[in-house]
Amino acid sequence: MSVEIGRFHDLHEAELAAALLRSAGIRAEVADHPLIGIDPPLQRAVGGLRVMAPPDQAADARAILARVQAGEFVSDEPDDRPAAGDAPARDAGLALGVLAAPWAAAGMLGARRSVSPRRRYAPLAILLLVAVLVGLPLLLRIMA
Repeated sequence: MSVEIGRFHDLHEAELAAALLRSAGIRAEVADHPLIGIDPPLQRAVGGLRVMAPPDQAADARAILARVQAGEFVSDEPDDRPAAGDAPARDAGLALGVLAAPWAAAGMLGARRSVSPRRRYAPLAILLLVAVLVGLPLLLRIMA
């Protein structure tokens, strides 16, 4: 028999809390995990996801979750994630993905099978349009 330690509105938060408790030696589990796997909107209908633990470990588990809520485990180190305006890898990935779009569009437009100049140059036109739409904001961001 297990008792409820806490309720969470997100599956990831519930799993993270249960993993934290397990790392502290408490046998914790997310009770409503199978129900949510069947129909995710049900997690709101049942009042959230329950993290359960054995009754003899409930006090320790609640104390650990209270320490988490108080921010005791927050580090003073900066985040590894880049700031909002400082994401060159994301911008480069976006640019490379967009530059691949004309070749995908060429296949959809039938440019390889057609001898029509309009269809033959469609990928180039799309590439130029994308280069202007993506390159101009990137260039303005770099210059700013």
